[in-house]
Amino acid sequence: MVGMATKRRQDYMQQAKALAKRYPSQPALEKRMQEESIGLVKGLRDKLMRWEEYERSLLDKTLTSALASVIIGVNDQKVNEHLESAWPIIVGDLLPPLTQFLAETKTYIDNGTLRLGDQTQDFADGFDEVIPGAVDLETDELGDISPEEDGELEASQGRAQGKDWGSLATRVARYIASSTFAFVALGAFMVARAIGKKEMRRVDRHDKRVCPDCRSYGESGWQPIGSLPMPGKGCRFCEQ
Repeated sequence: MVGMATKRRQDYMQQAKALAKRYPSQPALEKRMQEESIGLVKGLRDKLMRWEEYERSLLDKTLTSALASVIIGVNDQKVNEHLESAWPIIVGDLLPPLTQFLAETKTYIDNGTLRLGDQTQDFADGFDEVIPGAVDLETDELGDISPEEDGELEASQGRAQGKDWGSLATRVARYIASSTFAFVALGAFMVARAIGKKEMRRVDRHDKRVCPDCRSYGESGWQPIGSLPMPGKGCRFCEQ
């Protein structure tokens, strides 16, 4: 998968520029990619695409969305240079857990846990309505957890990991929608460091849904730039 992505790196960057131009803010991009998440999973379920097409499309959308997020974060400051710097970070953060996630999904399809052609799941009303107990995907807390950490957390809590079509759509959205928050922050960080900023801080919403790690980062105030983990690194999502 890494080899496939590397061969198409320039294509992804051009697609990301077009995507960022059409959806120039993080909320707008996230909303669009939430819609793309449902479309992907629905297409697989309804047998509108073969597994190979779904796999390739999820890879393409994951990388393009992350790159578009970086573009939004850098805000026209040396876009090409920052995209090149962000590329290995994006590939390293997203492709290993994505590979595992796709393997899990294929297993669920092969063993009948996920049934292609199943029409019992209604995607018409979006995530909150189709997934019982779903968390609002627009909250900052979901932007502060990586797909890899999310999978580990789900496993530790015994929660479903894409074993039904609704939860599969939520997990897909972690890659191509809610991760936009972290990569916009990465772009902004790159610009700040490049222009000589010396300090950084993490800011949360100060509500009961912020995890202990993110709360501690926020309480630490201004720190030397690079010393605090970026969003999507080193935090545990929790509901209290």
